Amino acid sequence: MSTMKKRIAMIVVIGIAALLIGFKYCSRPSPDADSLRHSSGGDVIGFADRFDTYAWLGIPFAQPPVGELRWRAPRPAAPWSGVRKALTFSSMCPQVAPLRWRDRSFVLGSEDCLYLNVWTPRIAQPQLAQAKLPVMVWIHGGANTLGTSSANRGYRLAGTQSVVVVTLQYRLGLFGWFSHPALRHTALTPADASSNFALLDMIAALQWVRNNAAAFGGDPDNVTIFGQSAGAFDIFALLAAPPAKGLFQRAIAESGALRTVPRAKAENFADDADPGEENSSCEFIDKLLMSDGRAHDRAQAKSLQQTMSDAQLLEYLRGESIDQLLRVVTRRSTGLGYSTPTNIRDGYVLPDKPLMQVFADPTQYNSVPFILGSNRDEYKFFLWTRPRFTDMRLGFLPKLKDREEYDRISGYFSDQWQAVGVNEPANVSQHSQPAKVFAYRFDWADQPSIGDIDMGELFGAAHGIETTFTFGSDAVDGLPWFARVKDERAKAALSAAMIGYWATFAKTGMPGNGGDSEQPVWQPWQESGAKKMVFDIPDRGGIRSTDEAVKVIDLKQRLRSDPKIQTPRERCELYAQLFLYGMSSDFWSDAEYSALGCAEYPPAGFSSLM
Repeated sequence: MSTMKKRIAMIVVIGIAALLIGFKYCSRPSPDADSLRHSSGGDVIGFADRFDTYAWLGIPFAQPPVGELRWRAPRPAAPWSGVRKALTFSSMCPQVAPLRWRDRSFVLGSEDCLYLNVWTPRIAQPQLAQAKLPVMVWIHGGANTLGTSSANRGYRLAGTQSVVVVTLQYRLGLFGWFSHPALRHTALTPADASSNFALLDMIAALQWVRNNAAAFGGDPDNVTIFGQSAGAFDIFALLAAPPAKGLFQRAIAESGALRTVPRAKAENFADDADPGEENSSCEFIDKLLMSDGRAHDRAQAKSLQQTMSDAQLLEYLRGESIDQLLRVVTRRSTGLGYSTPTNIRDGYVLPDKPLMQVFADPTQYNSVPFILGSNRDEYKFFLWTRPRFTDMRLGFLPKLKDREEYDRISGYFSDQWQAVGVNEPANVSQHSQPAKVFAYRFDWADQPSIGDIDMGELFGAAHGIETTFTFGSDAVDGLPWFARVKDERAKAALSAAMIGYWATFAKTGMPGNGGDSEQPVWQPWQESGAKKMVFDIPDRGGIRSTDEAVKVIDLKQRLRSDPKIQTPRERCELYAQLFLYGMSSDFWSDAEYSALGCAEYPPAGFSSLM
């Protein structure tokens, strides 16, 4: 198939996804007088939404981070006069679209994007002060370089569970995380010297929630933060962030991990003694100088950068347009955004040490009850387009080459996600706060076949599918066909159960039976015996507890003894990708790598996903 036809096919797929995300509010709804609320910024009016809810869209929680505020901590939003109509979503934050045309990336969004959305049950004005409903604040995923708050609508959760739901936006990618000495030297506040501007955006939104929850019928002293994928990585970061202390009382991390980046990796040149990552700030600035024609090669760019004063450098960086900045980043091989250091150990927002060490001591983090979990087949979402595993017919119809090999390799990476993102953190934090940690595994894989494509085998319980259960079928994450099911009633029942568990946890700090006496009680994580809740439909075992919990040590033993691994190089590649370049580098060991016979294979050669 021609390259042009492949691109057209991809545009069709992306277009369908965009329509699915946006069709619910394709026209501006009418304001509802009974939704008038008195926020700290001024009066705001929303509209009547589904499931007997009110919704308020696009409420500012910080000033637009533009001009001199680019790469500074968020400032409080300016108040407004009159009544603000909160009827439409704000623009998404700047990001590179997951498609290209004639080798050109499309840039979407605006830096004026720090807004949030609120859904509540339809509470009458006189009852607002007494309502004190739990508040659930959602942080969207997207590799911390993609996504928008409009992809997950909170009306089903708010309307069926009597909670307040808030979805927020935060600066993405290099706009949200950028560490450079020039920023520290010119900082106006300690927060400005941080490199974690996106985490500070989330904290600013949580401060808005604390100040305004009561005005919308919520309880500012009962706030649950929850997020998926990169949003769950950020949940772990907020648990460790001193500036977030007291702003939430519970947390839920769906498919997250404890990965943070040392400052040197986020800043240094690639050829420094302690090298920086691919898009470290110094490497990024080199690329930008060459792209703008101010340097002919990397050596000249590096020399120019090192001779620029802090003021000159920041004037240059803040003078560049969104398109100019994003056109030089290196896109991820999966097409999901671009690679850039995020959640940086800056010593202000995040401690300057691995989070596994932080979570061992409840005095070192915001130790609140939390749920953490992952999907059984997480990595199938990332591997299904790889030529090693599939042939793409007509450019977009996948056919598995070797089902056993596909399951074996995706199993390694999916189990690694469970081990380093769920089981190991649960073990550590359970010791520091017993009976307050709850773990799950999402197993649902009931997609029908499409033609000769077995969707259940191709994707299974892949990354992102669970959000269509925890938000209900109105949530759109991942690919459009995730919504196709064999048994709609079974899916709806499982979704209702998960929504019940999530909301009960938000209300009480214990998921219990999710408000349904026929469902099992979700027990806290423990070292032995049943320790994890499995979510699936009755035909596949239903909702149940399991004592299955793969550890990193188990995964490493599997790697050493796997008879399917044909060469030492493949074993070394798997080890490097699982324990150095994957969800976390906390479990990497130079000694183990050498003992595997990997001395002749520098791990840097395996930095990209197979």
